[in-house]
Amino acid sequence: MRMGGHLLLTALAASMAVCGGCGGGFDEFAERYIDLRVSQSAPTVHRQGSRPGGLWLAEGGGSDPAVIRTDLPVGPGDEQPPADAPAADPQPEHWKTRRGPAYKNNWLHSFGRDGKEMAFTMWDDAKHTFTDPWALAGLAAAGAVGIAVNGADCDNTVADHYKRHGSRLDKCMDNVGDVGGNPGLHFGVAGAMYFASLAADDVKTYETSKTLINALAINGLTTLALKGIVRTRSPNGDPMGWPSGHTSSTFCLATVLYEAYGPLVGVPLFAFAGFVGYERIDARNHDFSDVLSGALIGIAIGHAVMQNHKPRVLGFEVLPWADPSGNAVGLALTKRF
Repeated sequence: MRMGGHLLLTALAASMAVCGGCGGGFDEFAERYIDLRVSQSAPTVHRQGSRPGGLWLAEGGGSDPAVIRTDLPVGPGDEQPPADAPAADPQPEHWKTRRGPAYKNNWLHSFGRDGKEMAFTMWDDAKHTFTDPWALAGLAAAGAVGIAVNGADCDNTVADHYKRHGSRLDKCMDNVGDVGGNPGLHFGVAGAMYFASLAADDVKTYETSKTLINALAINGLTTLALKGIVRTRSPNGDPMGWPSGHTSSTFCLATVLYEAYGPLVGVPLFAFAGFVGYERIDARNHDFSDVLSGALIGIAIGHAVMQNHKPRVLGFEVLPWADPSGNAVGLALTKRF
């Protein structure tokens, strides 16, 4: 049936050539016939716009030969890109080994890439935090301190002191501690650092901001989980008092930025974190044990996440090194077995 159809079309083409008395009718009919043959026998068609009129390359199927057309018009998108067109962004390095934004000088694509990778980086940091011996020791210490301080009746002693003497801080300072220790503000600081680093292509600030976002998120989820499990009542009547979320978040922020930028930034932040803890007690939003445990949790999680983001070479951490004699300085590779 198929061969008969081809012969019939060929016969009709010859008839048109004879009856028409000119080649125009045959040319038009032949063009349509070739198009039909291409569509039937060449399922894969590639188009190139490398010269005016375009170029169709139709790969033949079965025993049919390939058909090449050079007289088809150029369609939308067939034009060659201009010589000065920006090159496509290369495939970025994997997030575990990458330092800095995924796409250099392209903050929008980098932001989109980070959004896709955020769940993976968060999970990686959470796994490291809850398997790191020092982090687990810090979390255990937070629980032990909370139990010990409360069991020693320290919370009641502090509460009696405030009943007799009242709060020491005025309303303004109270607001400073309440707002400055709010985890929402800390996420805002981390977000501002992140977008500023993308705009400036600042690798250190970029890495620090991503680390801080993950640390604050893990700290916040851990604090909320402990609140829901323990369910101790705070002095202001909150049924989920232990541990203090304001305190844990502020100490987490201070820990990450201390390890990233050193004492010049970290020490003032730790002093402010201590003030936030004091304000939580003075305003009678939390007991003494809530604040002490919150501080230990924030430090433990902030330190663990920060350690997980330090540069590594073949699984070894890269650390600064100095010769004890003072004759040389450099870098050292360390790994815990």
